[in-house]
Amino acid sequence: MNIPGCEPDRTAPVVPIVMDRPRWGEEDRTFFSERMDLFASGRSPSPVDELESRIGALFGRTRVLSASSATIALLIALKGLGIGPGDEVIVSPFSWYQVARAIALAGARTVFADIDFWSFTLDPEKAGRLVNARTRAIVAGNALGHPADWNRLGELARRHGLILIEDATESFLCEYGGKTTGTLGDLSLFQFGSPHPNRGESAGFLLSDREDWYQNFRYLRNRTLSERFSGVATLHPSMEAQISPATAILCLMSLGVLPHELKRRAFILREYQTRMRSFEGVKDLYRSPEVGMLNSFLYMVHLGTRFSRSSRDAILNDLRQEGIEGVPYCQPLYLERFYIEAGYRKGLAPIAEKLADRAIALPFHPALTAEEIDRIVSVLKDASLNVGAGASIY
Repeated sequence: MNIPGCEPDRTAPVVPIVMDRPRWGEEDRTFFSERMDLFASGRSPSPVDELESRIGALFGRTRVLSASSATIALLIALKGLGIGPGDEVIVSPFSWYQVARAIALAGARTVFADIDFWSFTLDPEKAGRLVNARTRAIVAGNALGHPADWNRLGELARRHGLILIEDATESFLCEYGGKTTGTLGDLSLFQFGSPHPNRGESAGFLLSDREDWYQNFRYLRNRTLSERFSGVATLHPSMEAQISPATAILCLMSLGVLPHELKRRAFILREYQTRMRSFEGVKDLYRSPEVGMLNSFLYMVHLGTRFSRSSRDAILNDLRQEGIEGVPYCQPLYLERFYIEAGYRKGLAPIAEKLADRAIALPFHPALTAEEIDRIVSVLKDASLNVGAGASIY
């Protein structure tokens, strides 16, 4: 839709603005080719081992296990900890990667607790009401990069003897209480790949400081050739979920340019915030007092109460018509068909549902230009007027 008399010029081709664009140049091709040649010829150690070592050093964790995705990493952790049928795991339904699907894959019962309205993270008080004798673990995420309330979550887990698992897939080197995300749980999950700064890779990581846990996890992930006849390594079926050397090299490439790309994303965030202040009532992103460094995962617009889910969808349609890729941030996990078929129903987490119905993720990557941000915000403003809600977001 467009405002009558203000239709855009259709004579020039519209260049699409995508949610994410992996960075890939000639220097990347050269580096990747050289590293693969070194590995294939036996002149360099495993890039997977190198990557896991560097991730451990980056986060200060003694044990790091890579896997095909963070969801698979969580599945490995749950099975390695003996969490399965008859057990319950408490989790937020509101996240981008939705790694909590691993709980059902492990055979345990997923218990959804609502989120805090401002931080979008698991509410410790609401989670605490759901703890019972069958509860084994809590999985809490750092939504959009903003850390959860880890002090209160830690107290809750210790009080009930629960394993606290940090879903750090949306937070890259953010800080809470002087600590870095990725170090705030007994176990932590991390993800490489879109929409983080990336070179086209996708991989998950399981971070811990327990050698006994690590060995169980490693045997569940895969077996080496020398372990095929081991009574210990073959105690449980392995998933063969290891990443390839090529994927590890891509992750190492992204890791090498991470400081530069995080600075670039901080600049893009400021550009968005400056332009969005012309919307009535728009505020800067929330930051709790315990949070230090905050590297935003995505740029999310939270539409106000005068907007409905259908209004959000109409705005997204307007963006698409103008060649701009915007998407709903997520839907609460329990509204996926699998969970509906299992008996979960709308109303389990009212705040998560309201936020999900009015949350739009906009393009957010290091290659985005100021001109493209101007175009995105301009179309968003027009679209909000077209749905009859005025130029108000909050």
